[in-house]
Amino acid sequence: MATSLEQLKATKLLDKTIGVMLGLIILFTILSNWDVFFFAGPAAKVLTVLSVLALVPSVKGSRRVFVVVAFALVVYAFVFYSAPWTVISEGLARASFIVAFFCALATLRHVAGISDKITRAAVFLASQPPGRRYSALTLGVQAFAPMLNYGAISVLGGMSRASSDREPDPEIRKIRIRRMLQAVHRGFAASLCWSPLGFAMVISTSIVDGAEINHIILPALVSSAILIGVGWTMDQIFKPTIPAGHHATPLSATLPTTARDLLPVLWLIILIAIPVIVLDLVAGLSAAMSVLLIIPLLSAGWLLVGAPPKERGHHFALHACEFGFIELPSFRNEIVLLSMAGFIGSTAGTMLAPIVAASGLDLAALPVWLLLILPILLIPLGGQLGMNPILFVSLFGPLLPSAAELGISPTAIVLSITAGWALSGVTSPFTASVMLVARLGDVTPATVSWRWNGLYTATCAVALAVWLMFWA
Repeated sequence: MATSLEQLKATKLLDKTIGVMLGLIILFTILSNWDVFFFAGPAAKVLTVLSVLALVPSVKGSRRVFVVVAFALVVYAFVFYSAPWTVISEGLARASFIVAFFCALATLRHVAGISDKITRAAVFLASQPPGRRYSALTLGVQAFAPMLNYGAISVLGGMSRASSDREPDPEIRKIRIRRMLQAVHRGFAASLCWSPLGFAMVISTSIVDGAEINHIILPALVSSAILIGVGWTMDQIFKPTIPAGHHATPLSATLPTTARDLLPVLWLIILIAIPVIVLDLVAGLSAAMSVLLIIPLLSAGWLLVGAPPKERGHHFALHACEFGFIELPSFRNEIVLLSMAGFIGSTAGTMLAPIVAASGLDLAALPVWLLLILPILLIPLGGQLGMNPILFVSLFGPLLPSAAELGISPTAIVLSITAGWALSGVTSPFTASVMLVARLGDVTPATVSWRWNGLYTATCAVALAVWLMFWA
């Protein structure tokens, strides 16, 4: 605690200012759902612009490229559009929502990261015997991913690496690390198909007219089951043979755990799901906005309940300041990338729509089956070129014909987009998930994308395409 106080005192004024602005973006984005707070939406947009400008000097060069492209689109809008603010405002609305959603989820990640109960659950999954280790990890990460996002890979992947490192035989250790990290990585990708807390579901439902998360969850779980099933089957078929003369040492947990240690994770999911459903049914608040409201409140409650009774106020204030002034500004690269990807995709998509229409290209004339398969193919291909799925989906999603024009359910289009998003998460060397797994496995991102997951991705693409044809 002393270290935290020292860190807070040493925090720069700029970081504190950025932290306050990011917190206010969450608040104003939530308030913008009610007409009485007419100022909230514009305020969130202004704060998003100011936050990005404050973060730009300290982000990677690749992130600055996104800012330059966004600025170029703004200039283009002012030069060629009679009402440029209409186009720009829509893009800023998308950017501010993405920033708010990311920062809100980060509150849960912060609290979960300091929880011994979450650590015990991760240790339990990572220390399972060989017969059920892959299944435990790939299914277990489904529970961790909604609340930790990419942190689920860090937690479970880190635990898997730590347990594997205790294997003295280097050949067996290498095999074990690869299989455990593949299980975590593929399980995380599968969660993108259904998780209402993931950007894949949130962005997809926002650009597909008529799409509702409560109608999508069940068929989305089937998509997730396909990814999990293909992964497990391929793990069994291509399981490396232990070289002659080598003997594996059984995994041992760093602390004693049982299946009961998974209960806190289950309760956390229930505590998120029930209020979101209630807000949707009673207040008519969208699932994404409900999550935006519930997650920070749940995180605050978790902090208060987990603190000693006499120190709750101090404990809460310390972690709130640590999160706002230190942790949030540390996500500078992610915030700039995600917000600019959303802005560029939304703005450029709006600009492209009339150009595509004027060209005479009628996507609605294409066979429905081809339109449903295209996102499964194109989103991963875009990932090979470094296109963030948020950028790709925001850019090309609005160009797709509406579900009504195609005579299908909006759910089918969302299932197609989230399936492509999930496959991009295991094949793009530029995604955070691939880079995290590569770092944990001491290999290159290209190795993870193509050697570890190439055949898996191709098989899943075919299986998901068949599933979509059946559903549609």
